[in-house]
Amino acid sequence: MKTETSNTQVPSGYSCARSRGAGFTIIEVLVAVGVIGVLIAIMLPSISLVQESARKVMCASNTRQIGIGLNMFAQDREDALPPSTFQPITTLASRNATVARPDLMDTVRVGQESEHTPGQWGRWDGIGLLYSLDYLNAPDIYYCPSHMGNHSAEQYEQQWGKNETTEIIANYQYRGVVPGADSQLYSKLYRIPASSAIVTDTLRSYEDLNHEAGFNVLHAGLSVTWAEGVGSQSVMDLLLRGNSDEGNPNLVLQAWTHLDGNANSRPTD
Repeated sequence: MKTETSNTQVPSGYSCARSRGAGFTIIEVLVAVGVIGVLIAIMLPSISLVQESARKVMCASNTRQIGIGLNMFAQDREDALPPSTFQPITTLASRNATVARPDLMDTVRVGQESEHTPGQWGRWDGIGLLYSLDYLNAPDIYYCPSHMGNHSAEQYEQQWGKNETTEIIANYQYRGVVPGADSQLYSKLYRIPASSAIVTDTLRSYEDLNHEAGFNVLHAGLSVTWAEGVGSQSVMDLLLRGNSDEGNPNLVLQAWTHLDGNANSRPTD
């Protein structure tokens, strides 16, 4: 008996085609990985900008809350702002550069090893009094989520709420007193021009900045604006000249003046 042979012919290369369709070749995988890598590289800067924008808004919120706390403190004390052992002066004529340390006014509690003696309010100082007197009793408010320097929230989180003598440094600089046209240094909120800066992101040093591009600034009128930090005559340029985390009183005084009249400032979103 003859066996019938099918006339159906298998196309040449059929088995190879099926083999290729079952998966990706190494070259295809490498191309796909390369494309994904390029897309990620393109997207990362945008993602970083979005994240920093969100942190900047959170920082502005912290600054506003400090302003609300200062306003409540002033209302309860005949418009007086919180005192600071780092600014024990009343007139421009009596300024003593060896005593006044405006660069250290991001200190909210004076440590027992400090060269500065705590004031009549105890070791809590400046905007730290808003915490000790229960105006702003959340430690996170005193720290910027973008902080890049040496004094992070994590470094001090175990110190808050304890009756200790250890130093606590925040991420926001308090001015305390503002020069007036009549050679007086005013520490009463109603006497200070509404446009004058009274709190901002830390000015301690260039090494301890919160943001790479500028500062959230609280004014005496309790508005918060964003001051750009770029340019040869900017606040960041001033702090860069200090080149140390030890601080520089004269540069910080100049920085406050820049923040008072910063032409590039705008309301924070």
